[in-house]
Amino acid sequence: MSESKPVFVDMPAGTFVFREGDAGSDMYIIESGTLEVLRSARGGTPVATLGAGDFFGEMAILEDQPRFAAVRAVSPARLLRVDRAAFAGMLRENFEIAVRIMRKLVARLRRTEELLQSAQAELDVLRRGGLVAGATPAVPHAALSAGPAATAESPRPAPTPSRRVSPIDPSKIGKPIKLVHVESGSEFALNSQKTEMLIGRPDPVTGLLPEINLGPLDNQRSLSRRHAKIVNEGGILFLREEVGTTNGTFINGERVPTGQARPLSLGDSLRFGSVELKVESL
Repeated sequence: MSESKPVFVDMPAGTFVFREGDAGSDMYIIESGTLEVLRSARGGTPVATLGAGDFFGEMAILEDQPRFAAVRAVSPARLLRVDRAAFAGMLRENFEIAVRIMRKLVARLRRTEELLQSAQAELDVLRRGGLVAGATPAVPHAALSAGPAATAESPRPAPTPSRRVSPIDPSKIGKPIKLVHVESGSEFALNSQKTEMLIGRPDPVTGLLPEINLGPLDNQRSLSRRHAKIVNEGGILFLREEVGTTNGTFINGERVPTGQARPLSLGDSLRFGSVELKVESL
């Protein structure tokens, strides 16, 4: 059985792609235009604003449930509509969208776990305060105490990047440094207090806002949302490309393999997609 082909649809400004509670079996990828996500619980305030490269509606394909929000075109928009039959083929051909969908699901799971832990903590306070009849069982209290430490979302130390494949000797930076955009001169100071700094552009689908936002400099839209990270280990800075990056990360013209860390030195030339920067001291 052959896969169906995604089709383009044009949405005039002010029209709804779908409304909250509608049945649906398609997702959409925005080619051009701006759209807003609306929920009845929030009144008329948009939950998110989406633009070219963003997607929405994927949960209808994955869960076969009614639309949990409405989507309306703010400006004339051109959308690529993907139905269930074309979904698997799209994921094979566009790895970045597959990764972003997984991250969106992980963010929802994290939020659910946080709400569950908060509810458990409030219940435990009521029990210990004697507001619930009977003695407080020891086992639920112990389980609650151990719960946060056992979850996958507990804070973890930054992973140690591999140094065995580093083609450049690590250089300890003894003073604050910055990244300078070669074309415009825009500067991005690196926060020495952070162990990791994400480089990319905002992703309204997942709520991501990178510490180093190169989106305004990326006229060709060559950056991935989560393109790379700068990792600070004891004053030594490393650059690591993130999973799902499509247009490459380069140090002095050499491609950085996905997931492998490369040390940074003053004077290095960096390229993320088509965006070029230099490593300089403040």
